[in-house]
Amino acid sequence: MDINLSQQVLTAVYDFFVSSHDFNGIPLRNISKQFEIDYIESIEIIKDLVKNNLISIQSSTNPHIIGHQHFTIESQLKVLDMAKDIQEEEFLSMETLKFVSENTEYPICLYPSQEYLRENRDVSDLYIKPYTKMLALGEPQLCFHFFEIDVLDRYYNDPRYIFSFQDYSGLISCEKDEDGNPILEKKDQIFLETFGLGFDENNNRVAVTFTRYLNDLPSCHQLYWRTKEITDNCSCKVLEEYYKNAIQGEFTNSISIFSGFINELNCIYDLTKHIFGKSLLNQKFDADDKRPKEMSFFFIPTSKNYDDFVLLLDKMLSDNINKRFFYGFVSEYELVPVENNLVERRMKGTIKMLEEWFAQNFKAKDEQLLKDIFKYLKEIRRERQNPAHRISKNVYDKQYIDKQKEMIDKAYTITRSLRTAFQQHPFAKNFEIPLYLDDANIKIF
Repeated sequence: MDINLSQQVLTAVYDFFVSSHDFNGIPLRNISKQFEIDYIESIEIIKDLVKNNLISIQSSTNPHIIGHQHFTIESQLKVLDMAKDIQEEEFLSMETLKFVSENTEYPICLYPSQEYLRENRDVSDLYIKPYTKMLALGEPQLCFHFFEIDVLDRYYNDPRYIFSFQDYSGLISCEKDEDGNPILEKKDQIFLETFGLGFDENNNRVAVTFTRYLNDLPSCHQLYWRTKEITDNCSCKVLEEYYKNAIQGEFTNSISIFSGFINELNCIYDLTKHIFGKSLLNQKFDADDKRPKEMSFFFIPTSKNYDDFVLLLDKMLSDNINKRFFYGFVSEYELVPVENNLVERRMKGTIKMLEEWFAQNFKAKDEQLLKDIFKYLKEIRRERQNPAHRISKNVYDKQYIDKQKEMIDKAYTITRSLRTAFQQHPFAKNFEIPLYLDDANIKIF
């Protein structure tokens, strides 16, 4: 083996990686062309470099980045031996241009090994960009990193950021002015293409994303995320739905109970309008990108976040009931006894009007179903009234996680039960209930 040539090949692989835009590897066949040597001979040189842990290869449908992992030296050598049979094929020829490709679905790219990079690459200028530094030293781009869930609260509560979160995955970017320019200074202009959910060993929610996307953050935000990182990654697991979606490119039929609640609410709107010509509800809500941001689990369990959630929940339920729906069936007012045999004419609340309407127009096979609907509606209304009538200090308490789960579960029960009740109406026969309402796997992530 020509030691000098071997060193030149190593240098070429190293230089390509260091100068590349996205920590890319050099295609295998480039070596034989660059050094004008036989293709098989170039593979033998590379095999020797792999054996000495100086070069690492990636072979996949996209080998131009280090994807999920580095492979064992033994498996790399086997792949290189098989690569000797790969041929170039011409697929398009023009007057002065000829296009060729390799007859394989799994091309190969070469990288300096992590050991070689640690020993030879100066990354001292990347101390303020810890995730960029990791990639510069050969960490796989699709390596998971786990963070305390409150790392997201900074962006969730700042209106200068677009914080989009659906069930178990989301993205973060910055708002722009009317001319399309970012409203934040350059140091705070972030675009985190994806993040998702995971859980630690105590089943607490954690945030998870990839080195590749953390690398795109400005330095001050990389440092901020680094302070929130859970260094013991072995104790954390990625949510199955996020893994299937982000890594395997698969869709799942799992949705959060928050989405389930909104979907049922919207179905009630459409179903009652179909049956009666007017809807029980005043409005529908977006269950996806433009859903109310409070319609999600907490990133920090505080009394303020809980109160904001309950306020929204009551607005989407009791405050969203259309009083005009009851005209001709239920009086809008009631007479309430006061002192000295006098009565006061008071406007009825929407919950009471709905309760009276059902008593007049609906005979339930399961009376407990109706009792639960109004019991839960009143409970949610009381929860809203508590913060509405007091000034209190914002406090952190993990009990709000369980309280929120309890409230959203009751809200989902309300909407699903109402939808099921209206489905029994004779005029509902021609209304097509969306299949996902019954087929989706509803979860509290």
